[in-house]
Amino acid sequence: MANFFDWDPKTFGLGVAAMDQEHQQLIGYMNRLHALYVEKAPRAAIGKALTDLAQFTVKHFTDEEAYMASVGFPELKTHAIMHKTLLERVGGFVADFQKTGQLTDAFFAFLKMWLKAHICGIDIKYAKHPKAA
Repeated sequence: MANFFDWDPKTFGLGVAAMDQEHQQLIGYMNRLHALYVEKAPRAAIGKALTDLAQFTVKHFTDEEAYMASVGFPELKTHAIMHKTLLERVGGFVADFQKTGQLTDAFFAFLKMWLKAHICGIDIKYAKHPKAA
């Protein structure tokens, strides 16, 4: 089965090794969850994969904000607000899953849109910050 989302370093690479690695891990979690969804895996397996994705997303956002602080990125507060909003959206999908036991195509469309737009449109800004390494 094809991956739900493929990492392309030319498109998604920021040149910040730690963040690129975490973005690849996020994609791995997304691909695992999508594969379980397509396979119509048991609810418990999908629930665990969803929880793993949500928990890693929190870790990634924490790490990303720490990185931005370390390089003095001036848009850190705005970026952190975006992270909070995204976490609230993910939390809503998790809550819906806990109630219904169902994920939807809309959830996966959101994940794909979020990751592409966030990396290419938002994260690239801190990667281009003069103090970024």
